[in-house]
Amino acid sequence: MIKIKVRTARVVTASVVILVILLGAAFKTGYGNICSFGIWRISFTCPLGFLQMALASRNLLPQLWVSVALVVLLVILLGRFFCAWVCPAPLLRDVFRGQGGVNAERKRRDGKDAAVSLRAHSSADPGGTLELSPKGTIWVSYSRYAILGGALLSSFLFGFPVFCLVCPIGLFFGSLFAMTRLFSAQQPSLELLLFPALLGLELFALKSWCRSICPLGALLSILGSLNRFLRPIVKKDVCLAAKGINCRVCEKACPEGIDLAHNSGASSLKDCTKCLECYEKCPVKAIKLTP
Repeated sequence: MIKIKVRTARVVTASVVILVILLGAAFKTGYGNICSFGIWRISFTCPLGFLQMALASRNLLPQLWVSVALVVLLVILLGRFFCAWVCPAPLLRDVFRGQGGVNAERKRRDGKDAAVSLRAHSSADPGGTLELSPKGTIWVSYSRYAILGGALLSSFLFGFPVFCLVCPIGLFFGSLFAMTRLFSAQQPSLELLLFPALLGLELFALKSWCRSICPLGALLSILGSLNRFLRPIVKKDVCLAAKGINCRVCEKACPEGIDLAHNSGASSLKDCTKCLECYEKCPVKAIKLTP
């Protein structure tokens, strides 16, 4: 049983990764950043950045194949684990919106939904309903794949990795490094204003960034089709939906809108980020993780 809130665990994990990278920059150990990270003799390269650079340079970049292959292997083993546990974008949302606004409202709504489900279950009323948000539109489901294609095509046409200029991961670490230079070497720069402004626009103004816009998430979903480990599975003998109750707590809790109770096939689980929100929110603990 998980003893701490999964959201807290994700924030701590992402914070540790960021701290390691910042310490590496401060002490010149050369870890790089999440886009291109190396420790000892092992290096990892963002697969989207690699594809953009290869298309922009019209070069296969064989020197990066091993580091990209390691990332692909991790995605096959862990799925889109990076999106929920390492990427700084969800971390920023949890930190700045965790005490109020959307996340707080979501917590209250999830608690209410779980209570409604339990009441319907305890009364053995197969007609008990739990109305949550409808499934995502076709645009939400496929828009980030269209943006992924646009990022790759524009990189080929313009000769540089276009999405890297606005990637929230790069903007986040660019902002941190700019702040480090300001305090350590008194070197103010335009990045101190530009990068945080773009980052705020993407993550807070474009509220569906991760689910319907991010091309890196789209690429990881494609690779995640090969993932067969640590997948959430519904226990049919416990699940309220399997008993005829219209419970959609797991679907509502999932940032990707995956409906485990009604459609748990590979076509949806490839988008799973292993955030464990469904596991924690299920009112009857009907979700387990397959090893």
